[in-house]
Amino acid sequence: MNIFEELLMSINRASDVSVSIMKPRDKGEINHGLMIFLFMIHNKGEIKTSDISEHFSVTSGAATGIADKLQSLGLIERNRSETDRRVVTLSLSKNGKKLVQDKKKEHVELYKYILSDFSEDELLKTIHMLNKISDRIDSYTNREGLS
Repeated sequence: MNIFEELLMSINRASDVSVSIMKPRDKGEINHGLMIFLFMIHNKGEIKTSDISEHFSVTSGAATGIADKLQSLGLIERNRSETDRRVVTLSLSKNGKKLVQDKKKEHVELYKYILSDFSEDELLKTIHMLNKISDRIDSYTNREGLS
């Protein structure tokens, strides 16, 4: 196995184990998949339903169903564009923002515990390298028109 295969395997494993410790904490009507969606809205500010379809590889009907469920739970709001009434964006409601902030705090505390034996320098180097990898991937996808 070459170093690039090892890197890909390490990144995938880190992602898989990270998800595996978050899933059991996402209980009730908000499962892990819906939490990922709420974090996506939080990170982007607002998104269109078509963004859900693309990101999760689901039909537009399924994406609308996800949005309907989250709106009925009072976690998101639908907003019509004032310039083009056909465009509807989704944003977090006050309750949605609180839920995301609570989950973010929970995740930070969990990682503080799990990584407590890492030095600050090790953590900063890891952050730097992961950001560098992400930036290179972003650069590639933008150059290739994949974004």
